[in-house]
Order: sequence, then structure tokens, then C-alpha cells
Amino acid sequence: MTTITKAQAKKLQEVALFTAANRNRSMTNMLTDSAPQKAQGDKKGNKQSSPGAPIVTVNDLTKTAGDTVDMQIVHKLSKRPTMGDKRIAGNGESLDFTSFELSIDQGRHQVDAGGKMSQQRTGHNLMSTARTLLGTYFNDVKDQLATVHMAGARGDYIQDDIIVPLSNHPDFGDMLVNPIMPPTYDRHFFGGDATNFEQIDQADVFGMETVDNISLFIDEMAHPLQPIRFKDDKLAGDEPFFILNVTPRQWHDFKRTSTYKDWQQLMANAMKRRSSFDHQVFRGECVMHGNILVRQYKGMPIRFNPGSTVDVSKNDNKATVKQVEAGTTIDRAMLIGAQALADAWGKTKNGSQFSIHTEKTDAGNRDEVTIAWMNGLKKVRFADKTGRLNDHGVIALDTAVSTGY
Repeated sequence: MTTITKAQAKKLQEVALFTAANRNRSMTNMLTDSAPQKAQGDKKGNKQSSPGAPIVTVNDLTKTAGDTVDMQIVHKLSKRPTMGDKRIAGNGESLDFTSFELSIDQGRHQVDAGGKMSQQRTGHNLMSTARTLLGTYFNDVKDQLATVHMAGARGDYIQDDIIVPLSNHPDFGDMLVNPIMPPTYDRHFFGGDATNFEQIDQADVFGMETVDNISLFIDEMAHPLQPIRFKDDKLAGDEPFFILNVTPRQWHDFKRTSTYKDWQQLMANAMKRRSSFDHQVFRGECVMHGNILVRQYKGMPIRFNPGSTVDVSKNDNKATVKQVEAGTTIDRAMLIGAQALADAWGKTKNGSQFSIHTEKTDAGNRDEVTIAWMNGLKKVRFADKTGRLNDHGVIALDTAVSTGY
């Protein structure tokens, strides 16, 4: 008979250390670029201010003390020219700027890595494990906050791995830093034959017709979204694209209502575009129709349960908010173009955007690891020359979803 020692028993129990599965890996990192610093003229293959990423980083507050920063847009010239010998004096066109304000705040999270006996009982380095998990924790928080800001709503979906609480939680406003702004009227689209949120019924699910309709909607907009143009994309000038982030249930409905032949073609379209630009947004299961790349966002679907009260914008210049009620289970997709979300950074206590601190507590017996960040997210929104407010780089798409498995 073989006797197993305590040391051997410990080794048998801890031959591997796994981290819990994560739904999504840093959407914000995948979609981020630096903010444009000046207006750029039209160039061959480039019809917008650079850069063309969906999330733009603003680092001004890392250089200058403060907790808010202004972002500006300069509108295109649109007055009629002066013809012939008519006097041009007094007919000049002024540069027209519109701005919006973005705030930042400090966020922190701490892990107690345990005391000396905790470390004694395990063969794994608890301090190293704590540091690793805090890094993925921050990515999860950032992705969920970015989703809420771009969607303009928190929704009702909650699970035990979701960090951002429901909107009625006392910590919700502090975590979001900047106010949540529901989609502006001109940037809110609906599935099926619904023309407003209240009309959505169980038949208005996501499908090919929805993608066709929103593509036409973009083409006919007076002030359309700027498409995404990543700086390393060689086809950015000729084939810029939009990303349509849909929930898993919208994806399920899309696939279920498409023919096998159509679905194979959609997948082939995405693979063809990826062959010339192997970016992360094309990895994993995704499909492409026209210039719209459809992919799932899995971290925290924005879902409204039947009977939920939802904020929407009225059809007015100031995007006045009213409340309506969901008539069925509704999921929100987001059609994302360039410069949809601003990501502002400031300095933490040690002078950097992000810091990590370790210290001994309990008379030197325990180790604590704390991360800190100075950051704020906000959906980019500007008024046009007529004074009408609109979300700059994102359109909300609400559809009914099937609820069975």
C-alpha cells in the first residue's frame, strides 16, 4: 500500500491553474486609435479627418491638470459662391465649430492576495495571479462601459460575471463618469416594419433585410456616419467599412433566417476583405454584406425586457429625451463608424494613466494589490450647422429577438 504525503496531495490538486473563461477580449483595444489634432483636406483615398477608428483616444489631460476636456468639430463650408463681378466683401463664410465636454475620474480596484498561510497552502504565486486577474478585470470593465456609452442605454441583462450594474444601482452613475445619452432621433433605426421603439413586435427580428435597409439608410443620410478607415488598411480609401455589432440572439436570428447559400456568401465576403487587411475585427465568426461587417459583441448584450421603460430621443434639434415602453424582448445592435466614442485619459497619483500598487498590511502578514486608472468615456455627439444634435459615429439598431433555445 502506497502512502501519499501531504506535499504530494497538494501537488496532485494543483497541477494546473486556469482562469475563468471570458466572453470577449478587449473590444476597446481592438477599435482604438489616437484622436485627430487638425482638419485634413480631401486626399485620394481619404475623405475624412484622420484617424478613422471607432474609438479615439484623448491624452490632453495627461499633460495638463484638469478633469474635463473639450472636443471640437469644424463644419464643412456650405455657402454659395460669389459669381461674376458681384462684391465679395461682407459675404465671407465664418468657420463654424461645435464642441462637447468630456470628463474623467479615478477608478480603482483591489485584490487581497492573502496572508502567509494562504501562500503556504498553495503552490501558485498569489501575487502574480492577482496582478494577472486585475489586468483582465480592467479590460472587462472598459469593454462594458464602452458598450453602454455607445448603445446609449444599460438595458436589463445581468449575469454574475457582469461588472457594470443596472442603471438603478447607486454606483452606476459614478462608474460611467459621463452621462449616458440615448441615440439621437436621426441615429436610431429599427428592425422589420417598425418605425419607432414602441412599434417593435415579435416579428421585427434581425435579418438580411435589416442590413439592406440600414445600408440604404446610411446612403441617404444628410450627414452620414464616416466609415472606418484604420491607418494600416490599404483598401481604406476604396473600401472603407462599418462594423455592425449585434448581440448573440440577433446573430442567431440572422443565421436562422438566412439561406445556407446566402450565409456562405456573407462569410466569403468577410474572408475576402480580411485577405487584404488581417485586422482583429475580421477574426472569429463574422460576415460581410456590402460595406457592413457584422459580428457579435458578447460581453454584455443590451437587452430590454417586455414592459421595461426605455429612454429615447424626440424628433427635435436638442435631442430631448422621452420614455417609452418595450412591447417585447428587444436587443440593441450598434452600427459603428469612425470617431464614435471618445476615450480620455488623465494622470493617476504616480503621474501615469494607469498604475499598480502593492503593499503589506496586517502587520506585514498580508499582501494587497491595487490598480488605479484616470479615465472617462463618452459617445461623440455634435450639433450640425443648423443646431441639430446627432451622435457622430454610431447608430443604434433595435430589433426583437427570439427567446427560445
